[in-house]
Amino acid sequence: MRIYAAYLDPASLERDRGVTMVKEGMCWPAFLFSFLWAAWHGLWWMALALAATALGIAAILTAIGAGGTTGLLCALAAAALVGGAANDWRGRTLERRGWRPVAVVAGRNAEDAARRFLERAPGDISVRPLSSEDRAPA
Repeated sequence: MRIYAAYLDPASLERDRGVTMVKEGMCWPAFLFSFLWAAWHGLWWMALALAATALGIAAILTAIGAGGTTGLLCALAAAALVGGAANDWRGRTLERRGWRPVAVVAGRNAEDAARRFLERAPGDISVRPLSSEDRAPA
């Protein structure tokens, strides 16, 4: 079972369309495809920053004459940092866009977690907002 944070779009009138599930923990797609993952999720500034950072790291490593092993290690370290923080970035972006974190739900995948959330939530989904104590540890 994985843990997901349920984010509610207060502007959505449809019960099942206004819920987005964001997995807690490591994001393997972001680890593998950093700026493409960010663009896919509409994190445009993050995608631009990640692409610029990747190009900057490559330019610095080329300028100092670092070997292939050093480049690989730097790329893996950067990918691990991005993968570890990606879901948090996505959640914060949703909050800045007006979405509210309303629950923490376990499920086999995002669809299963959303189904569990919708079955458990009241008809108007006016669930109390999450407090900092409710969130899973990072």
